[in-house]
Amino acid sequence: MLCFRKILITILVVAMTTMISSCVPQYHIKKAEIRPLYSSSTKRVDGLRQALLDSPDSPIRIIVVHGMITSEPKYSENLQQRLAETLGLILGKREEYPTYIYRGYDFIPFLGPQPFDGVIHLKASEVRKSTWVDPSNLNADRLVVYEVLWAPLRDEVKNHFFACFESRAIDPEKECPILSKAERNSDYRTIINGALKDSILVNGFADPMIVLGPIGDILRDDIAQTICMIASDTLASSGFNLKQSQNMRCDLSSVIQHHKSDQISKQVAATVLEKTKFFAMTHSLGSFLFIDAQQRFAQIREEVEERKRAKESEEISQLSKDEIQESLLFSLIDHATVFMSANQIALLQLGRLSAEGCKPHNNESKCPNRLLRNRADVTEKDIPLGSLTTYVAFNDVNDLLGFELPPYLAATGLFGTLVNVSVQNPGLTVPFIFKNPGAAHTGHENNPAVIEAMVEGIVFPEK
Repeated sequence: MLCFRKILITILVVAMTTMISSCVPQYHIKKAEIRPLYSSSTKRVDGLRQALLDSPDSPIRIIVVHGMITSEPKYSENLQQRLAETLGLILGKREEYPTYIYRGYDFIPFLGPQPFDGVIHLKASEVRKSTWVDPSNLNADRLVVYEVLWAPLRDEVKNHFFACFESRAIDPEKECPILSKAERNSDYRTIINGALKDSILVNGFADPMIVLGPIGDILRDDIAQTICMIASDTLASSGFNLKQSQNMRCDLSSVIQHHKSDQISKQVAATVLEKTKFFAMTHSLGSFLFIDAQQRFAQIREEVEERKRAKESEEISQLSKDEIQESLLFSLIDHATVFMSANQIALLQLGRLSAEGCKPHNNESKCPNRLLRNRADVTEKDIPLGSLTTYVAFNDVNDLLGFELPPYLAATGLFGTLVNVSVQNPGLTVPFIFKNPGAAHTGHENNPAVIEAMVEGIVFPEK
């Protein structure tokens, strides 16, 4: 009996020690935890510190994009503070009020043939800009951070078309429009089940459903507009006189007025943007939105390049405003580094897999499934221009909502360097049994190893 007690005490001590040690932060990322999808000859990814050294006269520009669930502004302040402290920077200026993205259009939600005009407020996404400076030179910005909040429209759509009828946290009489005379289920929902449904489904997985759907195109455009704002600031600081006003959509096509020659003007602007040190820090669903923006710019750029190859040369005046703009934005993000935390790209790309190239049996000429194109019709499919953008994905294996970058992304040839990095975010853990999934999903900014990697960069292991 005494021996059994000693064994039990030993097991408890070991378990408690392991539990406590699991709450201790991870300070460094080991080379074994860095797993590139080898599609390039890159051997390392530079962090913010090297970018600052490489750009002594110009600031680094950073876009921060949140993911699912996040709905409050200033969500990135903790991350910004930790990065700045590691770099020895201090806050220069933080804009008190956000910039509301001016879309330049309204829209009406439809379901089939039925419009729902006036049912929801078409809320604008918000951008909050902060600058960080070196204490020895307070007049020179070193980091300029643009925090995007795209949640307002998402939550309007979600609450009125979904949560009003499912969430117990919303009072339908106060917050929901009367779409019909139907009454909501009044059965009692237990506390735990209600909390799980609200937190995981209503406030969680409903978000990617919106992003994958047609209304997601509005949010993708908001991200593109934010990147345009960053490019506009960059060009303005380099002497370009862009004619912008607060109540107009971001437009870079006016850069062609900077020089007598339109072509020279665009080339100069593209060079300025290419040399700009640009980073993106995305979380969860935000990574998917950013990649969509990058692919959109790449698609337009490829169409322009294809036309140039066909005509041997093309004057800038022959390009549309959209083509000029998307091409310039591609120049800004083509060499960008994207640090993604808890990304959901692998999961959401399942909704993008297409079934094409139907090959009928029995020598039939047409595909029996009228929704598919024949194989001969897809052999010449347009492929976006390959990008040099670097994507670094930080994932905690115990994160239920985070996924590794899948190997097939490298096979598409559409991306630059792709790297999976294993992290262990601090959080309550029962050894071998359970780890707080919330901490695993959102704890990257509190993980010293992640902050170190963003600042100092990472070196790939030998192949």
